[in-house]
Amino acid sequence: MTDHEIALQYAPIVHFDKNETIPLRAVGYTVTRQTITSPSFPKRNILVGGRTVFAIEYAYYWDYDIQHMYDLEHIWVHVDADGKPISAEGSFHGGFIPMYIPGISPLTDGTHVHACCQPGKHAFVAVGEMFKTMPFWKESCKEMAGGDVLVGGPFGGAYAPTEEDNRLSRWYLKTHLAFDATLEFTGVAPEQVDYMPWEELKVLIPQWIRTECERLRALEAMEKQDKP
Repeated sequence: MTDHEIALQYAPIVHFDKNETIPLRAVGYTVTRQTITSPSFPKRNILVGGRTVFAIEYAYYWDYDIQHMYDLEHIWVHVDADGKPISAEGSFHGGFIPMYIPGISPLTDGTHVHACCQPGKHAFVAVGEMFKTMPFWKESCKEMAGGDVLVGGPFGGAYAPTEEDNRLSRWYLKTHLAFDATLEFTGVAPEQVDYMPWEELKVLIPQWIRTECERLRALEAMEKQDKP
């Protein structure tokens, strides 16, 4: 199989809050057959060895977190010589936590692990009820919505937001994307998502941020013009 076919074969089924307002934009994948430093989550090494024959890193990109523009989260799936997932982890606000236990966690079609995505914030856990242990999980999606444009991590200075960009990001999040989180989840199958190699997605993300900042300027101007 090609790396693209492998990425689809093992792509997790992600479950989103039924009221989520921020659609997943794209997923970048990296398939590795040896231990490497993650290309999109530099603080972590992707370990291959022992029972793990290869691993797939999935980098999930949204145009927004409910508290800032730009969001990148991750899931890692480790596969054995029989082609079965033996472990998986999800990124969780700068760290990562186990997300799949063979024989206990659900597995669809023998290869697809499941993940629940935090409303608005997009961290991953195995069971959505776990988000109830987090402070402000509900308030962050509505009363606490809003924030600046963030472009960090693997992108460095690829795009430098202006103060106007930041103001519009705060405005749009508060007025257009804030929502009531429910922790009632709906699944998104892999074929409903746009997958591409990470190196392709890495080039696109700064361009998308620039385009989104331009769109917000035009949107605000149009809404001001439409007001009586």
